[in-house]
Amino acid sequence: MSVSSTTGDVQRNNLYNVAAVGAVLLAALLILGAHGHFVAVWAQIMDGDAAMQRRLLLMLPGAMLAGTAVLNIFLSKSLWQERGYALSITLTANLVAMTYLVYLLVRGVADHPIGVFLTLEMSLVILLAGIRAGLVWPAESVPAHAKPN
Repeated sequence: MSVSSTTGDVQRNNLYNVAAVGAVLLAALLILGAHGHFVAVWAQIMDGDAAMQRRLLLMLPGAMLAGTAVLNIFLSKSLWQERGYALSITLTANLVAMTYLVYLLVRGVADHPIGVFLTLEMSLVILLAGIRAGLVWPAESVPAHAKPN
Protein backbone atom coordinates (compact mmCIF):
# COMPACT_ATOMS: atom_id res chain seq x y z
CA MET A 1 0.00 0.00 0.00
CA SER A 2 1.48 3.31 -1.00
CA VAL A 3 1.55 6.45 1.07
CA SER A 4 -0.73 8.22 -1.40
CA SER A 5 -3.46 5.59 -1.09
CA THR A 6 -6.74 7.03 0.16
CA THR A 7 -8.84 3.96 0.66
CA GLY A 8 -9.83 5.11 4.15
CA ASP A 9 -9.97 1.56 5.45
CA VAL A 10 -10.11 1.58 9.21
CA GLN A 11 -9.45 -1.76 10.82
CA ARG A 12 -12.18 -2.86 13.19
CA ASN A 13 -11.12 -4.49 16.45
CA ASN A 14 -13.33 -7.55 16.75
CA LEU A 15 -12.22 -8.09 20.34
CA TYR A 16 -14.80 -5.48 21.34
CA ASN A 17 -17.47 -7.77 19.89
CA VAL A 18 -16.06 -10.75 21.78
CA ALA A 19 -16.01 -8.67 24.97
CA ALA A 20 -19.61 -7.52 24.47
CA VAL A 21 -20.87 -11.07 23.97
CA GLY A 22 -18.74 -12.28 26.88
CA ALA A 23 -20.15 -9.52 29.10
CA VAL A 24 -23.73 -10.57 28.31
CA LEU A 25 -22.98 -14.26 28.91
CA LEU A 26 -21.20 -13.44 32.16
CA ALA A 27 -24.12 -11.22 33.18
CA ALA A 28 -26.56 -14.11 32.72
CA LEU A 29 -24.41 -16.36 34.90
CA LEU A 30 -23.92 -13.64 37.51
CA ILE A 31 -27.69 -13.12 37.70
CA LEU A 32 -28.15 -16.83 38.28
CA GLY A 33 -25.46 -16.72 40.97
CA ALA A 34 -27.06 -13.71 42.66
CA HIS A 35 -30.45 -15.41 42.59
CA GLY A 36 -28.98 -18.55 44.12
CA HIS A 37 -27.28 -16.52 46.81
CA PHE A 38 -30.44 -14.62 47.73
CA VAL A 39 -32.48 -17.85 47.85
CA ALA A 40 -29.89 -19.37 50.17
CA VAL A 41 -29.75 -16.45 52.63
CA TRP A 42 -33.29 -15.04 52.39
CA ALA A 43 -34.51 -16.70 55.60
CA GLN A 44 -31.55 -15.28 57.54
CA ILE A 45 -32.09 -11.81 56.05
CA MET A 46 -35.76 -11.81 57.06
CA ASP A 47 -35.01 -13.11 60.54
CA GLY A 48 -36.13 -10.47 63.03
CA ASP A 49 -33.36 -11.36 65.46
CA ALA A 50 -30.50 -10.61 63.02
CA ALA A 51 -28.76 -7.26 63.34
CA MET A 52 -28.99 -4.83 60.42
CA GLN A 53 -25.23 -5.07 59.79
CA ARG A 54 -25.47 -8.85 59.53
CA ARG A 55 -28.37 -8.52 57.06
CA LEU A 56 -26.41 -6.12 54.89
CA LEU A 57 -23.35 -8.36 54.95
CA LEU A 58 -25.50 -11.30 53.88
CA MET A 59 -26.86 -9.28 50.94
CA LEU A 60 -23.48 -7.96 49.79
CA PRO A 61 -22.28 -10.94 47.67
CA GLY A 62 -25.60 -11.17 45.82
CA ALA A 63 -25.72 -7.41 45.34
CA MET A 64 -22.16 -7.42 43.99
CA LEU A 65 -22.99 -10.15 41.47
CA ALA A 66 -26.28 -8.53 40.43
CA GLY A 67 -24.80 -5.03 40.16
CA THR A 68 -21.96 -6.21 37.97
CA ALA A 69 -24.41 -8.16 35.82
CA VAL A 70 -26.62 -5.10 35.30
CA LEU A 71 -23.64 -2.95 34.31
CA ASN A 72 -22.42 -5.62 31.89
CA ILE A 73 -25.84 -5.81 30.23
CA PHE A 74 -26.28 -2.03 29.97
CA LEU A 75 -22.79 -1.47 28.58
CA SER A 76 -22.66 -4.41 26.14
CA LYS A 77 -24.11 -2.41 23.22
CA SER A 78 -21.60 0.38 23.78
CA LEU A 79 -18.80 -2.20 23.98
CA TRP A 80 -19.99 -3.63 20.65
CA GLN A 81 -19.74 -0.10 19.21
CA GLU A 82 -16.15 0.20 20.53
CA ARG A 83 -16.83 3.04 22.96
CA GLY A 84 -13.90 3.80 25.23
CA TYR A 85 -16.02 4.78 28.22
CA ALA A 86 -17.86 1.45 28.08
CA LEU A 87 -14.55 -0.40 28.10
CA SER A 88 -13.32 1.59 31.10
CA ILE A 89 -16.51 1.24 33.15
CA THR A 90 -16.93 -2.46 32.35
CA LEU A 91 -13.29 -3.16 33.18
CA THR A 92 -13.51 -1.25 36.47
CA ALA A 93 -16.78 -2.87 37.57
CA ASN A 94 -15.59 -6.38 36.77
CA LEU A 95 -12.22 -5.71 38.40
CA VAL A 96 -14.00 -4.64 41.60
CA ALA A 97 -16.21 -7.76 41.49
CA MET A 98 -13.17 -9.93 40.82
CA THR A 99 -11.30 -8.40 43.76
CA TYR A 100 -14.27 -9.02 46.04
CA LEU A 101 -14.47 -12.64 44.88
CA VAL A 102 -10.73 -13.06 45.57
CA TYR A 103 -11.35 -11.70 49.07
CA LEU A 104 -14.16 -14.21 49.62
CA LEU A 105 -12.01 -17.03 48.26
CA VAL A 106 -9.10 -16.14 50.56
CA ARG A 107 -11.47 -15.71 53.48
CA GLY A 108 -12.59 -19.29 52.95
CA VAL A 109 -16.37 -19.45 52.62
CA ALA A 110 -17.20 -23.16 52.68
CA ASP A 111 -19.41 -24.88 50.11
CA HIS A 112 -19.73 -21.92 47.76
CA PRO A 113 -18.86 -21.82 44.03
CA ILE A 114 -16.71 -18.70 44.40
CA GLY A 115 -13.91 -20.16 42.27
CA VAL A 116 -16.24 -20.66 39.29
CA PHE A 117 -17.44 -17.06 39.37
CA LEU A 118 -13.90 -15.82 39.95
CA THR A 119 -12.72 -17.73 36.87
CA LEU A 120 -15.49 -16.24 34.74
CA GLU A 121 -14.82 -12.72 36.02
CA MET A 122 -11.09 -13.10 35.54
CA SER A 123 -11.47 -14.23 31.92
CA LEU A 124 -13.51 -11.13 31.05
CA VAL A 125 -11.14 -8.84 32.98
CA ILE A 126 -8.14 -10.28 31.11
CA LEU A 127 -9.89 -9.72 27.77
CA LEU A 128 -10.89 -6.15 28.66
CA ALA A 129 -7.40 -5.36 29.97
CA GLY A 130 -5.92 -6.73 26.74
CA ILE A 131 -8.17 -4.47 24.69
CA ARG A 132 -7.23 -1.52 26.91
CA ALA A 133 -3.54 -2.36 26.38
CA GLY A 134 -4.00 -2.22 22.59
CA LEU A 135 -4.63 -5.83 21.62
CA VAL A 136 -6.31 -6.00 18.19
CA TRP A 137 -7.97 -8.94 16.48
CA PRO A 138 -7.70 -9.77 13.67
CA ALA A 139 -4.14 -8.54 13.44
CA GLU A 140 -3.20 -6.26 10.60
CA SER A 141 -1.95 -8.21 7.64
CA VAL A 142 1.45 -7.34 6.26
CA PRO A 143 1.58 -6.92 2.46
CA ALA A 144 3.64 -9.55 0.65
CA HIS A 145 6.17 -7.03 -0.65
CA ALA A 146 6.82 -5.74 2.90
CA LYS A 147 7.69 -9.14 4.41
CA PRO A 148 11.38 -9.62 5.26
CA ASN A 149 13.22 -12.45 3.51
